[in-house]
Amino acid sequence: MTDLAQKKPTGQALNAWAQRKIVDAIASTGRSLPCTVVSVSGAIVTVAFQVTAIPGATPITLPQVTIPIIGSEYVRLPIQPGCKGMTVAADAYLGGMSGIGGGTATTAQTGNLTPLAFVPLGNVGFFSVNGQVLTMYGPSGVTLMDAGETTILNLTPGQISLSAGGHMLTINAAGVTIDGIMFDTHKHTGVQGGSGETGGPVS
Repeated sequence: MTDLAQKKPTGQALNAWAQRKIVDAIASTGRSLPCTVVSVSGAIVTVAFQVTAIPGATPITLPQVTIPIIGSEYVRLPIQPGCKGMTVAADAYLGGMSGIGGGTATTAQTGNLTPLAFVPLGNVGFFSVNGQVLTMYGPSGVTLMDAGETTILNLTPGQISLSAGGHMLTINAAGVTIDGIMFDTHKHTGVQGGSGETGGPVS
Protein backbone atom coordinates (compact mmCIF):
# COMPACT_ATOMS: atom_id res chain seq x y z
CA MET A 1 0.00 0.00 0.00
CA THR A 2 1.35 3.40 -0.96
CA ASP A 3 1.88 5.83 1.93
CA LEU A 4 0.58 9.11 0.51
CA ALA A 5 1.59 10.95 3.68
CA GLN A 6 5.20 10.54 2.66
CA LYS A 7 4.53 11.90 -0.83
CA LYS A 8 2.59 15.05 0.24
CA PRO A 9 4.57 17.96 1.74
CA THR A 10 3.93 18.37 5.47
CA GLY A 11 2.85 22.01 5.12
CA GLN A 12 0.27 21.13 2.45
CA ALA A 13 -1.08 18.22 4.50
CA LEU A 14 -1.41 20.35 7.64
CA ASN A 15 -3.14 23.09 5.68
CA ALA A 16 -5.69 20.62 4.25
CA TRP A 17 -6.25 19.13 7.72
CA ALA A 18 -6.87 22.61 9.19
CA GLN A 19 -9.34 23.47 6.42
CA ARG A 20 -11.28 20.24 7.05
CA LYS A 21 -11.43 21.06 10.76
CA ILE A 22 -12.75 24.56 10.03
CA VAL A 23 -15.45 23.24 7.66
CA ASP A 24 -16.47 20.61 10.24
CA ALA A 25 -16.65 23.24 12.98
CA ILE A 26 -18.79 25.57 10.85
CA ALA A 27 -21.12 22.71 9.92
CA SER A 28 -21.67 21.88 13.59
CA THR A 29 -22.67 25.41 14.63
CA GLY A 30 -26.27 26.57 14.96
CA ARG A 31 -27.94 27.55 11.74
CA SER A 32 -29.67 30.92 11.29
CA LEU A 33 -32.00 30.09 8.42
CA PRO A 34 -35.25 31.40 6.89
CA CYS A 35 -38.34 29.50 8.02
CA THR A 36 -42.13 29.62 8.32
CA VAL A 37 -44.30 28.70 11.28
CA VAL A 38 -46.13 25.38 10.96
CA SER A 39 -47.87 25.31 14.35
CA VAL A 40 -48.03 27.34 17.55
CA SER A 41 -48.34 26.23 21.18
CA GLY A 42 -48.19 29.23 23.49
CA ALA A 43 -44.70 30.75 23.21
CA ILE A 44 -43.36 27.71 21.31
CA VAL A 45 -43.50 27.17 17.56
CA THR A 46 -42.73 24.38 15.14
CA VAL A 47 -41.07 25.74 12.01
CA ALA A 48 -40.23 24.44 8.56
CA PHE A 49 -37.03 25.68 6.96
CA GLN A 50 -37.32 27.46 3.63
CA VAL A 51 -33.98 26.48 2.11
CA THR A 52 -33.19 24.68 -1.14
CA ALA A 53 -29.90 23.51 -2.60
CA ILE A 54 -28.21 25.41 -5.38
CA PRO A 55 -28.76 23.85 -8.84
CA GLY A 56 -26.66 20.72 -9.27
CA ALA A 57 -25.94 20.32 -5.55
CA THR A 58 -27.16 17.54 -3.30
CA PRO A 59 -30.81 18.20 -2.25
CA ILE A 60 -31.23 19.64 1.25
CA THR A 61 -33.68 17.98 3.63
CA LEU A 62 -33.97 19.67 7.00
CA PRO A 63 -36.46 18.41 9.59
CA GLN A 64 -39.08 20.64 11.19
CA VAL A 65 -37.98 21.78 14.64
CA THR A 66 -39.89 22.94 17.72
CA ILE A 67 -38.29 26.03 19.25
CA PRO A 68 -39.14 29.03 21.47
CA ILE A 69 -40.21 32.41 20.10
CA ILE A 70 -37.83 35.23 20.95
CA GLY A 71 -39.70 37.60 23.26
CA SER A 72 -40.69 38.48 26.78
CA GLU A 73 -43.30 36.83 28.99
CA TYR A 74 -44.92 40.25 29.29
CA VAL A 75 -45.50 40.93 25.58
CA ARG A 76 -46.90 38.00 23.59
CA LEU A 77 -46.86 38.30 19.82
CA PRO A 78 -49.86 36.71 18.07
CA ILE A 79 -47.67 34.42 15.93
CA GLN A 80 -49.79 32.38 13.51
CA PRO A 81 -49.13 29.38 11.26
CA GLY A 82 -47.64 30.75 8.07
CA CYS A 83 -45.78 33.63 9.75
CA LYS A 84 -42.40 34.19 8.11
CA GLY A 85 -39.15 34.65 10.00
CA MET A 86 -35.81 33.09 10.73
CA THR A 87 -34.04 31.03 13.34
CA VAL A 88 -31.44 32.61 15.58
CA ALA A 89 -28.70 30.31 16.85
CA ALA A 90 -27.46 30.35 20.45
CA ASP A 91 -24.04 29.08 21.50
CA ALA A 92 -25.48 26.58 23.98
CA TYR A 93 -28.53 24.42 24.68
CA LEU A 94 -31.70 26.47 25.39
CA GLY A 95 -33.98 23.79 26.86
CA GLY A 96 -33.45 24.91 30.43
CA MET A 97 -34.58 28.44 29.55
CA SER A 98 -37.48 27.55 27.25
CA GLY A 99 -38.74 24.50 29.15
CA ILE A 100 -38.40 22.34 26.04
CA GLY A 101 -36.50 19.36 27.40
CA GLY A 102 -35.40 21.09 30.61
CA GLY A 103 -31.93 20.57 31.99
CA THR A 104 -28.99 22.93 32.25
CA ALA A 105 -26.79 24.18 29.45
CA THR A 106 -23.20 22.99 29.32
CA THR A 107 -20.26 23.74 27.11
CA ALA A 108 -20.80 20.45 25.28
CA GLN A 109 -21.27 20.72 21.53
CA THR A 110 -24.92 20.47 20.46
CA GLY A 111 -26.56 19.53 17.18
CA ASN A 112 -26.75 22.44 14.76
CA LEU A 113 -30.59 22.54 14.85
CA THR A 114 -30.84 22.30 18.65
CA PRO A 115 -29.97 25.73 20.13
CA LEU A 116 -32.38 27.73 17.96
CA ALA A 117 -35.11 30.31 18.58
CA PHE A 118 -37.63 31.92 16.20
CA VAL A 119 -37.88 35.60 15.38
CA PRO A 120 -40.43 37.05 12.91
CA LEU A 121 -39.21 39.27 10.09
CA GLY A 122 -40.64 42.42 8.52
CA ASN A 123 -42.14 42.03 5.07
CA VAL A 124 -42.90 44.43 2.21
CA GLY A 125 -46.39 42.93 2.13
CA PHE A 126 -47.34 44.38 5.55
CA PHE A 127 -49.93 47.16 5.27
CA SER A 128 -48.73 50.70 5.99
CA VAL A 129 -49.11 52.27 9.44
CA ASN A 130 -48.09 55.57 11.03
CA GLY A 131 -44.40 55.14 11.72
CA GLN A 132 -44.53 57.76 14.50
CA VAL A 133 -46.81 55.77 16.82
CA LEU A 134 -46.81 52.31 18.35
CA THR A 135 -49.20 50.13 16.37
CA MET A 136 -50.56 46.88 17.79
CA TYR A 137 -53.04 44.51 16.27
CA GLY A 138 -53.83 40.84 16.23
CA PRO A 139 -55.95 38.62 13.97
CA SER A 140 -58.76 38.77 16.56
CA GLY A 141 -57.83 41.99 18.37
CA VAL A 142 -55.68 43.21 21.25
CA THR A 143 -55.79 42.49 25.00
CA LEU A 144 -54.16 44.62 27.69
CA MET A 145 -54.26 43.34 31.28
CA ASP A 146 -52.42 43.11 34.56
CA ALA A 147 -50.72 39.88 35.63
CA GLY A 148 -53.60 38.99 37.95
CA GLU A 149 -56.19 39.54 35.17
CA THR A 150 -58.18 41.82 37.48
CA THR A 151 -58.33 44.65 34.93
CA ILE A 152 -58.68 43.69 31.27
CA LEU A 153 -59.09 45.87 28.19
CA ASN A 154 -60.17 43.99 25.05
CA LEU A 155 -60.24 45.54 21.60
CA THR A 156 -61.93 43.21 19.13
CA PRO A 157 -63.47 43.83 15.69
CA GLY A 158 -66.38 46.20 16.31
CA GLN A 159 -66.11 46.35 20.10
CA ILE A 160 -64.10 47.67 23.04
CA SER A 161 -64.65 46.25 26.52
CA LEU A 162 -63.09 47.17 29.85
CA SER A 163 -63.45 44.96 32.91
CA ALA A 164 -62.25 46.39 36.24
CA GLY A 165 -63.28 46.08 39.87
CA GLY A 166 -66.12 43.72 39.08
CA HIS A 167 -67.67 46.13 36.53
CA MET A 168 -67.82 45.95 32.73
CA LEU A 169 -67.90 48.82 30.25
CA THR A 170 -68.64 47.90 26.62
CA ILE A 171 -68.65 50.11 23.51
CA ASN A 172 -69.96 48.74 20.21
CA ALA A 173 -72.33 49.60 17.35
CA ALA A 174 -75.35 49.30 19.68
CA GLY A 175 -73.94 51.98 22.00
CA VAL A 176 -72.37 52.00 25.45
CA THR A 177 -73.28 49.55 28.18
CA ILE A 178 -72.18 49.58 31.81
CA ASP A 179 -72.62 46.25 33.61
CA GLY A 180 -75.02 45.22 30.85
CA ILE A 181 -77.22 48.36 31.11
CA MET A 182 -77.47 50.71 28.09
CA PHE A 183 -75.95 54.07 29.00
CA ASP A 184 -77.92 56.25 26.49
CA THR A 185 -81.42 54.86 27.05
CA HIS A 186 -81.42 53.46 30.58
CA LYS A 187 -84.15 54.34 33.10
CA HIS A 188 -84.01 55.02 36.82
CA THR A 189 -86.15 54.04 39.78
CA GLY A 190 -87.52 56.54 42.30
CA VAL A 191 -88.05 59.40 39.86
CA GLN A 192 -89.48 62.52 41.59
CA GLY A 193 -90.29 66.04 40.46
CA GLY A 194 -88.37 69.03 41.79
CA SER A 195 -84.93 68.66 43.31
CA GLY A 196 -85.17 64.99 44.30
CA GLU A 197 -82.57 62.47 43.18
CA THR A 198 -83.38 59.33 41.19
CA GLY A 199 -82.59 55.80 42.24
CA GLY A 200 -80.13 53.55 40.41
CA PRO A 201 -80.54 52.55 36.77
CA VAL A 202 -82.82 49.57 36.18
CA SER A 203 -82.68 48.86 32.44
